[in-house]
Amino acid sequence: MAEEKLLAYIEKLYETAKKIEKKLQRESIGSKEVKKLSGTDFEDIVYDSLLETGFEKEEITHSAQKFPDFIIEDPEEGYKIGVEVKKTDAARWEVIGGSIYESLKNDIEDTYVLMAKLGGDKPEVRLKKYEECIADLKVTHSPRFYLNLNLEEGEDYLTQNDAKDLLELSGDELNRKIRQLLRTQKSTWWSEGETIAFSDLTKEEKGSYLNEGIALFPEVFNSNYQKFTPWLVYSCFVWCGNVRDIFSAGGNVFDEELHIYISAIMNRTLENIESIRRRIIEMTEEEQLKFWGRATNNRDERLGNWLELVKGNLKCSSDLIKNNKTLLLYENYGGEKISASVKSKFMSRLSCKMM
Repeated sequence: MAEEKLLAYIEKLYETAKKIEKKLQRESIGSKEVKKLSGTDFEDIVYDSLLETGFEKEEITHSAQKFPDFIIEDPEEGYKIGVEVKKTDAARWEVIGGSIYESLKNDIEDTYVLMAKLGGDKPEVRLKKYEECIADLKVTHSPRFYLNLNLEEGEDYLTQNDAKDLLELSGDELNRKIRQLLRTQKSTWWSEGETIAFSDLTKEEKGSYLNEGIALFPEVFNSNYQKFTPWLVYSCFVWCGNVRDIFSAGGNVFDEELHIYISAIMNRTLENIESIRRRIIEMTEEEQLKFWGRATNNRDERLGNWLELVKGNLKCSSDLIKNNKTLLLYENYGGEKISASVKSKFMSRLSCKMM
């Protein structure tokens, strides 16, 4: 791609970011609805704005399951620009990035982060080169980047750690570089000294483990943490004194849409369904066999398997039944009938959101 054409593409990307910011600010006037914007909704806004800015449909490839979210390709010269879409409800320009293995350049020349910050006085949107906003490299369930769009030139992690080549490496070379950056020569990514208490994690990190646990271990819906607990300690090197609280802290919640009380884990699953769904879609056959005892390459079958496992493990505590008994809907119901109804309503809504 000629230099002039490349600059024109990048200029249109910045124009797209400004267009999205104006849209979000208009929608937020006198309303808090913009803060309820889902990741999928925001990606739809980005796609529409790319078209409005002048990109052609044929130039844009959109994938919700792969990095980056959008690839813009010049049809004549094949030059590819990636756009990774992020949003945060907080008032800072920081967000968890993807796994290092998902963030490699591959055959894409440049990737940009297009991020919406919905917290604060008004929504804002920024565009920045991916490597220029990598703030840190940390381990959750795998080595992941942390992004900060407030970094000044030269403050990014790759520059600070002489690791500009990281996004270009693969295989053993990439593994050696990661171990070097994480200060360990062990075959795993972690050392005992890096074990951390769950309570010391950031809100985003805690959310990551919650979603991972719900996706990989459906038995947590039955308060069974026998597999999740050792996985958290030995695979992620995170220690939690009360694992149950990760999923159940806060007790029962009244769901305004279902008009019934649901458990904390049911509520958190519905709130985080997009991240949980994406993790399930990304599961390898090996992971499916290891954690679920079954595997399939078909995406819909995989989601169906998870829903079936959730349904088989779902339970209603005595407190949840007692809370629902106070509702007019269930005043003449016995405990078993209330439990069956709550499970049915929850599974119906979960299935709609998941499929």
